Amino acid sequence: MDKKIHINGIIGWIALVLVGIGFLGFVIRLVFFPAHIINKGLETGTGIVDKTLNADNAIYNYEYFKKQKESIDAYKLNLENAKEQARQFRSNAGERTNWTFEDKNEDSRLSSVVTGIANTINDMVADYNAKSKMANRNIFKDGLIPEIMERVAGLIN
Repeated sequence: MDKKIHINGIIGWIALVLVGIGFLGFVIRLVFFPAHIINKGLETGTGIVDKTLNADNAIYNYEYFKKQKESIDAYKLNLENAKEQARQFRSNAGERTNWTFEDKNEDSRLSSVVTGIANTINDMVADYNAKSKMANRNIFKDGLIPEIMERVAGLIN
């Protein structure tokens, strides 16, 4: 029985030491938690910079803004052409009360084309504007190299 009490005492001490180590680990983590937050913030910041300010991303975003602007301008011309076609049709078709079934269908088709092109322009402009508001993209909107990088490069030379 003496050995049994001695073994139970050792097991009790081992359990107490393990609980103490766990508590000490918790306290250490609690003390260093603010430093961990700061470290993660710095890692996130450097990760964003690394992924944003690289050649592939700069070229991709620069090209996106240039292509999207040209596409929007082209669609605006298409919209004017479609509106002109609809105006010409209505002008040539005469009074609406005299239109045939086919005339009404053609007018509806031309109106749908105008609406479709206008909706496409709205979507393209919304996408362009959304990307223009993104901090990691808009720096490439007006030029291939962001102004801050040009200034830093000037300091190095």
